[in-house]
Amino acid sequence: MEEAARFLLLLLLLLLISSSGVSTASSVIRTLPGFPRDLPFYLETGYVGVGENEEVQLFYYFVKSQRNPALDPLLLWLSGGPGCSSLTAFFYEDGPVSFNLNYSGGLPTLELNEYAWTKTINMIFIDAPVGAGFSYSTTQESYFMDDYKSATQTSEFMKKWLIQHPEFLENNLYIGGQSYSGIPVPMVVQHLYDNREGGGSPPLNLKLRGYVLGNPITDIHIDRNARIPFAHGFALISNRLYQSAKANCNGDYVNANASGQQCELNVIKMEELLRHINSEHILEPSCRVNLTRGENSTLQRSLMENPTEFLSRLGETPYYCLNEMFLLSEIWANDRDVREALHVREGTKGQWKRCNRTTLAFTKVVNSTVAYHRNLSMTGLRALIFSGDHDMIASYVGTQQWINSLNLTLDDDWRAWYTDGQVSGYTESYINGDFALTHATVKGAGHVTAAYKPKQCYAMAKRCDSLLLHAPIFGKSAEMTLLFYLTCRFLQYRGPFAKRRHPLVDSTVVSDIRRCLEDGVEFQGDLLNFRKDGSPLMNRLRLTPIYGDDETITHVIGIQFFTEANLDLGPLPGSVAKESTRSSDRLRSGFPSYPSVPSGNRNVCRGVCGLLQLSDEVLSLKILSLLAPREIASIGSVCRRFYEITKNEDLWRMVCQNAWGSETTRVLEAVPGAKRLGWGRLARELTTLEASAWRKVTIGGAVEPSRCNFSACAVGSRVVLFGGEGVNMQPMNDTFVLDLNASNPEWQHVQVSSPPPGRWGHTLSCVNGSNLVVFGGCGRQGLLNDVFVLDLDAKPPAWREISGLAPPLPRSWHSSCTLDGTKLIVSGGCADSGVLLSDTFLLDLSMEKPIWREIPVAWSPPSRLGHTLSVYGGRKILMFGGLAKSGPLRFRSSDVYTMDLSEDSPCWRCVTGSGMPGAGNPAGIAPPPRLDHVAVSLPGGRILIFGGSVAGLHSASQLYLLDPTDEKPAWRILNVPGRPPRFAWGHSTCRWRDEGDSSRWSNRGGMDAQ
Repeated sequence: MEEAARFLLLLLLLLLISSSGVSTASSVIRTLPGFPRDLPFYLETGYVGVGENEEVQLFYYFVKSQRNPALDPLLLWLSGGPGCSSLTAFFYEDGPVSFNLNYSGGLPTLELNEYAWTKTINMIFIDAPVGAGFSYSTTQESYFMDDYKSATQTSEFMKKWLIQHPEFLENNLYIGGQSYSGIPVPMVVQHLYDNREGGGSPPLNLKLRGYVLGNPITDIHIDRNARIPFAHGFALISNRLYQSAKANCNGDYVNANASGQQCELNVIKMEELLRHINSEHILEPSCRVNLTRGENSTLQRSLMENPTEFLSRLGETPYYCLNEMFLLSEIWANDRDVREALHVREGTKGQWKRCNRTTLAFTKVVNSTVAYHRNLSMTGLRALIFSGDHDMIASYVGTQQWINSLNLTLDDDWRAWYTDGQVSGYTESYINGDFALTHATVKGAGHVTAAYKPKQCYAMAKRCDSLLLHAPIFGKSAEMTLLFYLTCRFLQYRGPFAKRRHPLVDSTVVSDIRRCLEDGVEFQGDLLNFRKDGSPLMNRLRLTPIYGDDETITHVIGIQFFTEANLDLGPLPGSVAKESTRSSDRLRSGFPSYPSVPSGNRNVCRGVCGLLQLSDEVLSLKILSLLAPREIASIGSVCRRFYEITKNEDLWRMVCQNAWGSETTRVLEAVPGAKRLGWGRLARELTTLEASAWRKVTIGGAVEPSRCNFSACAVGSRVVLFGGEGVNMQPMNDTFVLDLNASNPEWQHVQVSSPPPGRWGHTLSCVNGSNLVVFGGCGRQGLLNDVFVLDLDAKPPAWREISGLAPPLPRSWHSSCTLDGTKLIVSGGCADSGVLLSDTFLLDLSMEKPIWREIPVAWSPPSRLGHTLSVYGGRKILMFGGLAKSGPLRFRSSDVYTMDLSEDSPCWRCVTGSGMPGAGNPAGIAPPPRLDHVAVSLPGGRILIFGGSVAGLHSASQLYLLDPTDEKPAWRILNVPGRPPRFAWGHSTCRWRDEGDSSRWSNRGGMDAQ
């Protein structure tokens, strides 16, 4: 029965195609003239016949999504004009390739568009109406076109194209366009929506979901009238003239002659002021010739007669004109090889023009599509309207006016939206029942929005994916769809201390889960999971979306079926990890038994504290384990019962892990002396630092020759020293290692192959266990910005250069730290000619091909060198001190700044030392301003400051402690017994693990290499 049904469905589809007269004139394009290799994306071109006898042949370009064509949305895109070819969008806006603007004659060359919308969206670029691009008609009469005929033919095109491509009938469908497309697109959407309800011929079950419009011409009167308040807002018209026109014209600047002579004079004056302004982007120069409007000039004749020579002279002009960039498409599309490659039918098109305004027989009969938008607002569709905020042709002012006329309900008020932490524009959202409309501005963009701001428009297009989830485009994500993904994720980690997904877990399946949840489609698959004890399981998972009456996803049902996986993965890393899984059992058995009030007895005496009615187990696991070590110590003095509870070692371990993180706890457990001390004493000593003391250690060996300005860091119990400044400013590149856990520790010169060039003023950091990373500094040839990595445990050890893309400026005296054991963060320093820097860069060393990424921030601390960066609280960094720029002068600094890199848009926050908003001055005695000091991160997020170059002090040997996690951070002087080092600048300090203690600090040398 099922096979018969499939056969009948296929037969019906074939009959539908044949009865509709649909031709299959399409070709897959694998190469394009001007592109140096085979296309890395799917491109199809072809014709679809529309009209009574298919006398109109509409040409199209179809690009499949490079992510998942079967699931990603399908977007039909119209260019403006009317009469502009869809190659405008294909090359200059959201298509997969663009022109190389370094033109020197011949056929223009093509390159991939980094910000192509086709990365995540299936897109059809259509040449409409007939006469635009390569579209043509077999009869002269069919070239006569108007808005209604064009919209009808575009709707017919869409339906016939889907019949030709039935594999996309299940994809969510959107209609979009730019500029004058604001007239036909709402008409097309209305026609397709009516057909979706069952009308039209042939009937199709279209999954029409919404429409997208960029800088749309919507209402001729509103758009033209809005030019005046828009120009006034940008100071192109004086306030006096604007107020006069506003009063005399009653707000109507289009029909000025109807409002009297004074209004007409005001409008004439305003138009004269705007005559030489580029309406497409008011900040761009006014073009020498408007090539899209068919002006007859010497320059245009030069273009028509010899476009190659004309374009080759563009570099001589003192400014850039966007229209001149459009000329590349004129050369490219009129090339014979190009037309053959695109399978353009020979003899159907003469001279190709990007915007056909001379031979296009088009009559504009629709002056407003506001009524169409109002009708569509009664449906369950979604709409995205975006505006370049410097466009005066279809300004955001006019767009806001016609949107307000729809009388929708404001759902999300005017607010900023961001790309890479920077404001990309502003957005507001409206709803009317199930209908939702979002209006977004793109900051700094003009009429052809994506041509000016491609990165921001690409980010906006990716947000369009949320249309599939029926969520506000620029609002909060639909968290419901990620519920199962997040629930299943922890099962992909083996062991309680695992930091990342187990390598045997198929990342492709994980990606499919996320994509299916985001796209609202069913998922079925098998995924490797793990029990708490690390034993493997195979999870057969099925996720099914549940739709409501309005086809909105209301629930996702998930079914998991676990079976044993026959995999021998060996024991979990470290026996402590296994033991920790049973800590709660030990916790239960280790407490003294106190009676608790039965759950059924609600009449508890008023004199008994409700907290004491809980069992010891609940008190410890649910309450006390969430407190800080200091608070646990205080609670132990409240009563005997709490005193007995807080003596339990497993409780202290949980408290320490919550306070310091799993990684720090794991490191402390690996130290043999930690078990002897116990977690309670460890917490006390590391919190109060009561056991801290200066101790001079007699070290054998020597670091020869003597040096300063080296860098050192700790790898477990070993201190590693690299480079430095020798005699006569000689840059060094040797490596020394000191094992402080050895019975007779001594410096050893390590023979390492392929060492980096000699340098000083660099940074040395530890990443991922035994790996060291060196960045920057000053070498023989000047400043450096290279990166080298050394695995200290490798046999034999060898330095390896990391070729990170887009590196920061070469620098020295900068600061760096490492995050998550894989990421290097670099901040500030001194560049060429003594220029101080204030930037912050991140390099992920876990990537196969690392790429430097500047962390975008709205405000940066003053430029500086000789400062420190410290990591605390997992992904937060703290900057302290340095030689900072203050106007034309440079002063030592004691400022403290923090940044939380776990935030979506990280930003620097001033903690002390500045009058910046939000800054607070920590109590206590702050360290004197300094540079070339050291900062050490302690468990619990505290930062220890020591030494450095301080004005008037020979040796700044006082220790200062700051806890930036406190609500009101306070500096504290740490009085440590023992004799401090003699020299406390030009040295290096690091924290290392010792077998007898939890952690120690090592101070190495100074100007005399002590």
